[in-house]
Amino acid sequence: WAETLAGAKVIRCALNQEMVKETALLQDGAEVAFFPPVTGG
Repeated sequence: WAETLAGAKVIRCALNQEMVKETALLQDGAEVAFFPPVTGG
């Protein structure tokens, strides 16, 4: 699991309830969400 979580693109981002790349531009009043890695078993 350490190798999987070590990647640079582990966290996903959403802007105004749409998945976006980390390079998306923010505007005033935008809704931002971050999705951290989840592990389970």
